[in-house]
Amino acid sequence: MNKYLLAAASVAALVADTRADYRDWCGWTELAARIGAENVPDGTDVIIGQVEAADGNGRYVAFDNSSIPAEFDGKFIAKRSGGTNSPSSHATMVGRKCYSLEDGIASGVTFINAWTVNSWKASGYMHSGQGAGTPPDEAMGAQKIWNHAWVGTTGNTEADHDLLRRLDWVVSRDDVIVVVGLNNSDQQQPLLSYGFNTIAVGRRDGEHASGDVPAGYDGAGRMKPDITGPLFTTSEATATISAAAAILVQQVRDDESLPVEAEAPEVVKAILMVSASHSGVSGGTWTNSAVEDGNERGLTDRPLDATVGAGHLDVNQSHLVMSAGQQPGAASGEAPAGLAGWSLETISPDEQRSWLIESAGTTAEFSALITWNRVVANNFGSFTLADMDLELLRLTANGEISTLIGVRGVDSFDGGNIASRSTVDNVEHLFITGLQPGRYILQITRPDGDSGGDSGGDDIPVGIAWYGSDPVIDADVDGDASIGVLDLLELLRRWGSCDLCGADLDGSGMVDAVDLYLLIDAWLAP
Repeated sequence: MNKYLLAAASVAALVADTRADYRDWCGWTELAARIGAENVPDGTDVIIGQVEAADGNGRYVAFDNSSIPAEFDGKFIAKRSGGTNSPSSHATMVGRKCYSLEDGIASGVTFINAWTVNSWKASGYMHSGQGAGTPPDEAMGAQKIWNHAWVGTTGNTEADHDLLRRLDWVVSRDDVIVVVGLNNSDQQQPLLSYGFNTIAVGRRDGEHASGDVPAGYDGAGRMKPDITGPLFTTSEATATISAAAAILVQQVRDDESLPVEAEAPEVVKAILMVSASHSGVSGGTWTNSAVEDGNERGLTDRPLDATVGAGHLDVNQSHLVMSAGQQPGAASGEAPAGLAGWSLETISPDEQRSWLIESAGTTAEFSALITWNRVVANNFGSFTLADMDLELLRLTANGEISTLIGVRGVDSFDGGNIASRSTVDNVEHLFITGLQPGRYILQITRPDGDSGGDSGGDDIPVGIAWYGSDPVIDADVDGDASIGVLDLLELLRRWGSCDLCGADLDGSGMVDAVDLYLLIDAWLAP
């Protein structure tokens, strides 16, 4: 008996013209306007695996290779589970939003491996429940992305654990990106959203199974989803996240300035999540429950929003972050970095990495995120998970590093969290509003090795990505809502060392010729 549920089986179809807007909702239209539609990566030569619950007639592919419809022209499906050539309506819907010529944002994908869920989880690939058998050394045809638009359970917690551990093990071994959907109702299903190393996807309207991984499962208390897609079924939303991952992978492969580490699953996941639009459902407020006042202001141990995770997919912002390039951190001291960037860092127990971030003006939004994989034993009987923290600190005018937690951060940022310290999640996330001019230290720390078992001091690759909106210089030094002689006089009065004062327009800790230039430039601006 097939115990798996199609993620979108009972969801009513929306009108076509509404669905067409999803490119606007996920930043694709903005990306095309910025770099030209002809220059937008489309997943060319990226191989995707599509795993589907077979319908009542055993169908599981998006189209028939012998009679390919126009929207899938030039594409080929390798049927890894054998069976019928007839397409499944659900698989077609998923393929349409992922790689079709007419409606997919990864229309350059031409080769798709396809499996049924039951075949894939057993002898067809994962060998779950088959003792020591392991998945093949490599997915068919150098496959990079797996798309799982189904939910379910084996009905047995240990069997669920075995499959989830095997999947996380494959992510680490093969450096593949695995995108999985949540249920289209509030009833959580462990497969496959309870994994660690995957990207768990919710839908645009928030009507998906959000919440913490429950007791009895590995990593209980972790937050789900990781991100939401721009459509109104989790199956279609999952397809768009897979397509967005394919866009980033092609971007890496086409840009000689980007190293191969850029397509590591930790990096792609970090970039997709950090660049997500930080708004709640239907424009509501996004929050990761940061403390708003008192001695712990700016601190959270809940890195994501409880409903939408990191937020809504934004491929334009993702492309910008990837384009900013790899900016390695420093194990001691601070590595200068721009207001956007990413890196893949290997961190040992009790180590740290830090970056110097300079904001020459008020940054309306600053977002940073790290993610790392759990390490699953080769026999799948156990796992370990390192503990990482992420924090933004201030570098004072005299070179000291100061915490921003509590009252010490009141003059440096308006809201959000400047420290993320979950003890269960393998994601830490900062989202800060109104970051004031100044010099800051973005820092990863690994405080106590690992939790969940003895890792033996494993070195753990950590993906980090960050971005800040364009800084805005506020030259109204005296606060009278105009820029003129009084501002100039106040700036000259404060000349010299001036930590956290309004006359220090670029946040350098000094009022100097740079600030004078910025004031005059603002004064003379039309």
